[in-house]
Amino acid sequence: MKKIALLTDIHANLPALLSVLREVKESGATEIVFLGDIVGYGASPAECVQWVRKLGGHCVMGNHDLAVPYYRESAKRRNDPRKSRDGYLAGLIHAAETLSEEDAEWLMNLPYVMEIPGAWVAHASIDDPKNFNYVEDKESAADTLNFLSRMEIKLGFFGHTHVPNIFAEDTSKLEWINDSTVCIPEDIACAVTVGSCGQPRTRDDLRACWALWNPEERIVEFRRTEYSRFQAAQDVAKAGLPLEAASRVLTDAEFAELCR
Repeated sequence: MKKIALLTDIHANLPALLSVLREVKESGATEIVFLGDIVGYGASPAECVQWVRKLGGHCVMGNHDLAVPYYRESAKRRNDPRKSRDGYLAGLIHAAETLSEEDAEWLMNLPYVMEIPGAWVAHASIDDPKNFNYVEDKESAADTLNFLSRMEIKLGFFGHTHVPNIFAEDTSKLEWINDSTVCIPEDIACAVTVGSCGQPRTRDDLRACWALWNPEERIVEFRRTEYSRFQAAQDVAKAGLPLEAASRVLTDAEFAELCR
């Protein structure tokens, strides 16, 4: 029985990625597909890119991945002052500074959309993948669902929102096995957001998010993995990045402890 592990929005969080990969191995998944944004925000972009490539490099382009080449020239000069002020730019500049030429070139040439068994994958909406529109509610999912409804393969997996969710043109046809596992019929358009491996935006549960896809049985299982969030936050601080990125992986109390 083939299972595909789906990981997205790693955002240079190496502790999260390594913990998820251990659980992926235990899950029996035979393949891993990445849905973009390997880099950005976190402390370990080079290591995360190297792991993705080592694991087959099956990955689509994320908006952070796409932006890195624009900072390659400034990165050669080092000590870009924006790195200490802006959390978003800091992660991109840090990636541009630390990625090898080969890894940066690989990142720059990722596809925007990829077909996997039984589904499409893209970082954001598949109807206009280069604009990275969010699929985060019924209204914003409409264009993607309309696009998928016209395709032979009507299921898509996406990242970008950092929140696991599922949108379908007919939700009554979804067959929920339990709170985290659902069977999706072939005849309905459906968009699944996997949630973020490296920076979940579900404040009530900061564990790493990923998903398992069984194309034969058409079952999606949403997964959560514990990892050393404090280590990831400390890595951000040690890298000289704005603590804004560290605050995103910690509770308020944990962040206060980090800042002591």
